[in-house]
Amino acid sequence: MAYVSGTAHFGRGSFSALNRHVIGTDWSMLVDPDFQRRIDGGDVVLWRPGRTVYASVFATNNCDAEEAIEKMIEGRPGIPVQIFDREEPGLIGHAYLLPEGDKEHKYWGLNTWTAAKGSVACVTIYFDDIHDLNWSISVWKSVRPREGKLDLN
Repeated sequence: MAYVSGTAHFGRGSFSALNRHVIGTDWSMLVDPDFQRRIDGGDVVLWRPGRTVYASVFATNNCDAEEAIEKMIEGRPGIPVQIFDREEPGLIGHAYLLPEGDKEHKYWGLNTWTAAKGSVACVTIYFDDIHDLNWSISVWKSVRPREGKLDLN
């Protein structure tokens, strides 16, 4: 997967100004309206200079959300700088903030897993500027099943 580079000096839009993007058939997320979108081998890729979002959905054979995430992150390489958790009725999630890149271009990756019964949305949010961490967390927290699509019990 390629990371789209650039500088991240953009205004922060209000929540109502965000666009909802469908991930697979059962999930969606909100991002700023100036992101471009493409499908790459079944993954949704959203990008603009300084920020890139990769999103995939995986079936979990109806195991519970926590068990599904444990299977997805088992053996994940890298040492997280920060770990975040998310728990809402019928949803559970984990996110790891990792430094990424090489000597020439360093950036951040927020690797996230959000699960409901039967499905996990894996969304990785790349950004150049650590000051965009709050933005990336808000994108992650907007990831949720589309209304009426998944059993949240």
